Amino acid sequence: MKIPRILSNTRVSELNWVTQQMIDEYTKGDYSADAYLTEVFNQVIDTNDQLGLAIQRDVAESELAELDDHTDTIFTCLHGLTKGYTYHPDEATAGAGVKLFKRIDKCGLEVKTKSYGEEYGLLSSLITDSKAPEYQAAITQLPGCDVRFQQLETAVSNFASRQNIYKSAKDDAKNQESATVIKRRLIDIIKDDLSVYLNAMQKVNPAVYGELSQFIANRISESNAAVRSRKQSVEA
Repeated sequence: MKIPRILSNTRVSELNWVTQQMIDEYTKGDYSADAYLTEVFNQVIDTNDQLGLAIQRDVAESELAELDDHTDTIFTCLHGLTKGYTYHPDEATAGAGVKLFKRIDKCGLEVKTKSYGEEYGLLSSLITDSKAPEYQAAITQLPGCDVRFQQLETAVSNFASRQNIYKSAKDDAKNQESATVIKRRLIDIIKDDLSVYLNAMQKVNPAVYGELSQFIANRISESNAAVRSRKQSVEA
């Protein structure tokens, strides 16, 4: 069976997985006597490792955006809740609301549009100030504000933890290309170098190359079928 070409619209995660299956199958055999195949698979392994790291960076960046959306929602709720208390008919409650809202509104709803560094610096400062006795008294007096502040603190902490992981991964791969660029290069290596070679060698020496070639052809065919099926579903 001739090894087919991997479809260009294969997702990066799908390519990473199908390539890893090829690598695992290759490592089961001893092809050390074949210098060309060894070199090609070294390229495949290295490029697939780079793709895996790029995918991790993309996932971490997406997770950061989701966590930031959650933080923004919590802050919006806190901002609206305390603003509502400033109109409370009870004078003492309204006074506590005004005091607390003035501090919260220093950040303003526009804090959500600022850079991560500026936004979370301002929110962290707000959380620190909220623990001062004068603000704690107001928070205690206004039902729901304590819960919202706890939620905000948790959201800011979760974002900071995830951002540290993201920055570490980003620093480890400062000069790496995007997952999309690496995907194209990996597909070309498999198509132009690996597949062309194995398609020829499985005819010359099927006993040595036949099983590996068949395995790779099957995995790529399965991946392509899944990609085509997904496309048809979307079109339908």
